[in-house]
Amino acid sequence: MLQTSLSVFSSITLIDVLVFIIPFVLAVLVDLLTHKSGHKITMGNALMWSIIWVLCSAGFGYYIWHSRGAEAGSLYATGYVLEKALALDNLFAFYLIFKSFGLTQENRQHFQHRILYWGILGAIIFRFVFLGFGALIVNVSPYILILFALVVLWTVWKMWKSGEDDEEVDYTSHWSVLAVRKFASTNPSIESGKFFHHGVTPLFLCLICIEVCDVIFAFDSMPVIVAVVRDPYLMITSSLWAAAGLRSLYFLLVAAQGLFWALDKAVMVLLIFVSGKLIGSAFGFHLPNVVSLSIVAVVLLTGVVWSLAVKAPEDGENGDIAEK
Repeated sequence: MLQTSLSVFSSITLIDVLVFIIPFVLAVLVDLLTHKSGHKITMGNALMWSIIWVLCSAGFGYYIWHSRGAEAGSLYATGYVLEKALALDNLFAFYLIFKSFGLTQENRQHFQHRILYWGILGAIIFRFVFLGFGALIVNVSPYILILFALVVLWTVWKMWKSGEDDEEVDYTSHWSVLAVRKFASTNPSIESGKFFHHGVTPLFLCLICIEVCDVIFAFDSMPVIVAVVRDPYLMITSSLWAAAGLRSLYFLLVAAQGLFWALDKAVMVLLIFVSGKLIGSAFGFHLPNVVSLSIVAVVLLTGVVWSLAVKAPEDGENGDIAEK
């Protein structure tokens, strides 16, 4: 059984690893070094880097299509789009964390980048670990797929409940923050701009909260990607290329969340589709890859068009994240 699970990694060659690792690491380093100063990120800068990351991801997708064929290319594209779609709700949670720590104020917004600088690295590492584990155990038993489907439906339920709950969560009292405060001395001032200054600062506490949420998000997204992309190479590379561009996507989301208010509803519909696909796969029913990609694209496009064509049900809904 374990041998069968490990065999899915046997098709990955050294060339495959190098073609992914070299440009990916270079792109991450260029992005991080370019924004190392921690200055405030403008809308134009976020848009430019989002486009750069999409182009880099598309370039790698072309390599997949050229070397492995159109079917593998469609699987890579599906995994990438799914990861980006799931990130929308995750990044909204990041905004609420920043808001709880007072980092959405005009004179403190530049601290968000400093935290995301390390937070996105955590997102990449956690996704690599969870997706590798998911690819390893998915072929152990068909019941694993049903378990994954239940995890996805649990994610849908959490998203639905969070949309109904008007009360904001105070992340300064999150269990991860309280745990750090219990074992380390804290300095309530963030003016130093450092994570450690006469004790741990609120910036470090905010980073810890972001990283813990990253673990949860990576775990939640793992069964979704596994449902559509079984090839571990395509699964991991599509997810990591998508995760690497989350920093720029976050700043775009802050500016545009109020505009695309229906996207979270579209994501919930996608997750229900994915859970059904997992259950179907457990019983030997498989949708063609092109059909899965088409459904993902149509649902997301519907969410965008619906947001632009119809006014949000409540004027205050999603309004907080749009404020600058």
